Amino acid sequence: MSILELWIENDWVIKTLIIAIFVVFVISLEKIYQFVKTSRALQELHAITSIGQHESLSQNYISETLQDIDSFKNSDVALYNANVGIKLDMFESYQMKYISVISTIAVLAPMLGLIGTFIGVWHVFEGVGSVGLNDPAIIARGIKEVLIDTMAGLIVAVVAMVFFKIFEHLGQKNILNFEDKLYKLLKK
Repeated sequence: MSILELWIENDWVIKTLIIAIFVVFVISLEKIYQFVKTSRALQELHAITSIGQHESLSQNYISETLQDIDSFKNSDVALYNANVGIKLDMFESYQMKYISVISTIAVLAPMLGLIGTFIGVWHVFEGVGSVGLNDPAIIARGIKEVLIDTMAGLIVAVVAMVFFKIFEHLGQKNILNFEDKLYKLLKK
């Protein structure tokens, strides 16, 4: 069964879950691209020995951050340290961008599947109430809807949670590597 057939043959719950899984995949592609770029930038960063060598890095978020820190020449040490902290917070925000969207989809997808389950059960009872137990087709339609909605919600949730955990781990790893190297550069 293709996605187009699922879209045409099923209710709004399945359509919403198809959109949600599409959003997860699009965000995942963006995050993979971002993490590859960040990984390369961190490799370049480990080659320099002072913060003043940021010009030798290729242009990216890390080199721009180092340039901002290096250009913030101020006699007040507390202000300089606050600036470094802000830049680290901004890097963390950059690394974790859109990850909360994937997390939200992972949490809401099973609930959406459960709503579809209730709708399907409602159709079963509605069919039984109006026709009685003589027509099994009405009961089967409702049970099919129950199973598809529930299964789709769980599949979307599992896929989204796997991507969320992978990206959360990679983001934290990049943040720690950058902080470690930055503090080593600032000590010199």
